[in-house]
Order: sequence, then structure tokens, then C-alpha cells
Amino acid sequence: AETEKEESFLLNKSAELRGKSEERLLAAYDRIRTSVRNGLAVVSIERGASAGSFFTIPPQTQMEIAARKKIITDEHSGRILVDGVLADEEKEKMEKLFASI
Repeated sequence: AETEKEESFLLNKSAELRGKSEERLLAAYDRIRTSVRNGLAVVSIERGASAGSFFTIPPQTQMEIAARKKIITDEHSGRILVDGVLADEEKEKMEKLFASI
């Protein structure tokens, strides 16, 4: 009951954004979410390693992820990787959104 308002808001936002996204990307995202243990399809890089599989990410791949030019997946877990800065920015956005609800 405590997070019901936030959950319904996020579900509505998810449905809205699904209409604007490519079908093949959505299918890959859903496949990842159902195949991983904790349901996280997008994870950040923390201290040079994937937050999903905890395997070290090579420095060149970390630079490509930080450039944000293409979608890069973790070769061990299959999760989508994002840099820590982007993850922190999105976390702050979500906190502001929830404060305004």
C-alpha cells in the first residue's frame, strides 16, 4: 500500500514509453528481464564491473558505454550496461518524480 501510487505511476509511464520504442528492442528487454534472477535488465558499471554479474568490464568497453552511442550488453549476463553517471542522473530524476506525486 505504501508504494502503490508509485507503482501505478511507473506502470502507466512504462506503457506510454512502450508505444514510442522499437519492437525488437522491447522484445530483447523483456527477454532479459524474464531470464535474470532479480529482474534487472539494465545495470550500471560499479568500480569497473557490471552490477549484474560482477565480472570486470574491459576499459575499452567502459569507454564505449560512457560514450552512449550504442547499446552494449554484458557478455556474461546479457544485461544492458550503462555508465554510473547516467544511472545516478536517472535515480535523481526518479526521486524528484516520486516527491512530486
